[in-house]
Amino acid sequence: MMEIDRRIRAKEFMQLLSIGKDKFYSMVNCGDIRQPVRLSEKDVFWYSSYVKNKVEEHKTESDMIAHT
Repeated sequence: MMEIDRRIRAKEFMQLLSIGKDKFYSMVNCGDIRQPVRLSEKDVFWYSSYVKNKVEEHKTESDMIAHT
């Protein structure tokens, strides 16, 4: 059974990372978050498998900062 890789929009991605728009887009621009898949100008997303990895990574970093 193949798992369908859901599409995550920027708004949801930001909520999952608990960061604002400015921080989110600066992370995209500097390459911390890879460029989204663009089907058209309005249809822009990341795959959930990628988002999940990024959120885990982000959590670990925030936890490390919180514990120092």
